[in-house]
Amino acid sequence: MTLRLALRHLRRSPGYTIAAVMTFALAIGANSAIFSAVHAVLLRPLPIQEPSRIAVVWQTDAGGQGVVELTYRHLREWTESGRTFTSAGVMASHNWNAVLTGRGEPFRIWFNAVSANFLDTLGVRPLLGRAFRAEDDVMNAHSVAVLNYGTWVRRFGSDPRVVGSTMILDGNPTEIVGVMPAGFDVPRGAEFWVPAAPIVAAASTPPTAENLDVFGVFYVVGRVRPDLPVGAVRAEIDGIEARLNRERPGRLKWGAGTAVTPMLDYIFGPVRGALQLLWIAVAVLLLIACANVAGLLLTRVSRRRHEDAIRLALGAGRAAVARLWAAEIGVVALAGGVLGLIAAAGLVRAIVALAPDDVPRIAETTLNAPVALFTFAVVALVALITGLMPLRHARSTRLLDAIEGERTTTGRQTVRARSVLLVAQIALSVVLLVAAGLVVRSFIVLRQTDLGFTADRVVSLTVRPGSTERPPNVWLRDVLARIRAQPGIEAAGAVYLRPLLLGPIGDGVRVYLEGQPIARESADANPTLNHQIATPGYFETLKIPLRSGRYFTESDSADHPRVAIVGESTAKRLWPGRDAVGRRLTMSTFTRGGPRLAERTIVGVVADVRYHALGEVQLDIYDPALQVSLPADNVVVRTRAEAGAAANMVRAIARELDRGAIVDEVTTMDAVIGRAEAPWRLATWMFVLFGALAFALSALGLFSLVALEVAYRRREFAIRLALGSPGRAILQDVLLRAGWRVALGLAAGFAVAFAASRAMRSLLFGIAPDDAPTYAIVLAIVLAAVTIAAWLPARRALLTDPHIVLRES
Repeated sequence: MTLRLALRHLRRSPGYTIAAVMTFALAIGANSAIFSAVHAVLLRPLPIQEPSRIAVVWQTDAGGQGVVELTYRHLREWTESGRTFTSAGVMASHNWNAVLTGRGEPFRIWFNAVSANFLDTLGVRPLLGRAFRAEDDVMNAHSVAVLNYGTWVRRFGSDPRVVGSTMILDGNPTEIVGVMPAGFDVPRGAEFWVPAAPIVAAASTPPTAENLDVFGVFYVVGRVRPDLPVGAVRAEIDGIEARLNRERPGRLKWGAGTAVTPMLDYIFGPVRGALQLLWIAVAVLLLIACANVAGLLLTRVSRRRHEDAIRLALGAGRAAVARLWAAEIGVVALAGGVLGLIAAAGLVRAIVALAPDDVPRIAETTLNAPVALFTFAVVALVALITGLMPLRHARSTRLLDAIEGERTTTGRQTVRARSVLLVAQIALSVVLLVAAGLVVRSFIVLRQTDLGFTADRVVSLTVRPGSTERPPNVWLRDVLARIRAQPGIEAAGAVYLRPLLLGPIGDGVRVYLEGQPIARESADANPTLNHQIATPGYFETLKIPLRSGRYFTESDSADHPRVAIVGESTAKRLWPGRDAVGRRLTMSTFTRGGPRLAERTIVGVVADVRYHALGEVQLDIYDPALQVSLPADNVVVRTRAEAGAAANMVRAIARELDRGAIVDEVTTMDAVIGRAEAPWRLATWMFVLFGALAFALSALGLFSLVALEVAYRRREFAIRLALGSPGRAILQDVLLRAGWRVALGLAAGFAVAFAASRAMRSLLFGIAPDDAPTYAIVLAIVLAAVTIAAWLPARRALLTDPHIVLRES
């Protein structure tokens, strides 16, 4: 009976019903969509034991920004002298690759090199077979591998007999000893894992275990003691490093400081913070929606007090009246929840499309049972929050006053209550608008950042020979020459590590300037440079501006004097106020025979290129590909053709020269930049959407409040007009009353936004949390919108006809 009566009341007020249901639908839909992403990415358990206790450690350069990778020596020294780790191992700072043969057409497969106790440190056991043993992680050990679950399914057909079988990697047999469980993907993208020591030891000719102590290619991964915070790791390691440097004056210094990252932050990256902030944002949006609907309900309660009083006079209890209001609120909230789930489905698709594709499990975001339970929990919470104030007003109905029509006092009480709600709405919407403004300004700055190259119409792909008969870079020279001769090709070149390939990881080298002794003190006094290897045509393909000197040419080959090109910042840092062209430096590079020192003459200076991150400039130095042994196999082609057609053309040319050549990792540089921008793009779109919704609801709340106040004060305005008061005075009175509410909301909102914006640092690019232009723009938008929202209903006061109103009274 109560439910039928509630539905009848809602049908009689279609405007209120539609407004309330749609308000709830938008807010609940946004909450459900963000929760679905948070649940898929962050809340579902990882196949790692207590991941919050695991830390990933590397060192930093003198500026505190660049990543300095570690060696087995660091692992040994830190675990022998330290007490914070209960277990620790290493993993390669980025995935390496090998060519898998013997299973159809050869293809490149990605793997990570780890210490024997890496999996035990993470507390994860193989699904099939065994983990690594100590005897697997020594020089000249038998080659073994543990497969990723996805690799086992895709490449080996989920065959359990794969354990004990052999796969051929780069021509070498490797025994598969285990398969990891589904969901284990650390580091992300590794298709299998191998012990690190045999690979690193074999990286020189002859192999030597000393490589483990001098090859900085690892991160240390440690499980922190239960009674210590993760932050204690940094202090202990810095103390160990300082003590060892004092005790061993000749000890090789590595980085300048220590960086410690919790494993969860390492796995999820900046998207973890973005999703958490978005979840807070939609919770704020939900509160605004509740305040908005509560305001509408207060007006509805006020207008139905006479009806409720009659019902009480006829014998209905106050509990029955309260149940009727609760039923109305519940129906509205439930309808909003159902429509919200429908809206969430579309928003989920947008989140998956906008999020970076390398975020773990983001593609698994969907509306499932936990999301549905969360949605209906939100519906119950919404009904409770929204109904508290209206139900209190309904229960406080005084029978005699309501029947006799004491509406003025009731109207004033309703306006006061709605004023409180309006101030809260404006304050919360200002917080969301400031957040949206900061991320929008960040995204604009990001898009305007000079990356040092031009990405449009550039296809990037990896080209690698199948045989070792010729040096890779000599073979690649012939491939590039044929590519350039094809119609529609504007330029082609290759580089060792293309921009934004490995994030913060690069090939750091130390240099000695002309006149400096070849000594450790000289290398320590000079900055570490970001080493690149480039072919002729690389700079021209990416349109990297030449500042002085020349680009590489075909004459920069092995039988000519060693030359190099440096980035603009490198030139300014090493030779301030002087022309770098013609200067000489000595650089140590690694060859199969070990480290090699060679002097180079600088022949050109080019613009700085963002190789590691969009917001980070390195000190770049380039070697010509024909003068070094490391392969420059990241090919870039500027073409008018589609990426797929360009890749097929390159593949055909490469296989004409080498039937076993592998061409893969096909993408465009526009796509590369798009992936790097994805965290900011996701935050921008979501915050703008939620900020706009919140502000629209607040403006609507102000409009309806002023309209309500004008309606309640019609008799007062009629008397004032009849006594000769000018209309301007009445308009000013209405606007001033609205103005102080807006002023309170703005003051509270900006105060909260100023304090809360510090939590958004990870989402900001090139601006500070207290960015003055953002706050000024938000203030201007709010003032313009609320002025219109208040002025429109306030004008109705001027249209009051005193004769009609007084006659009605």
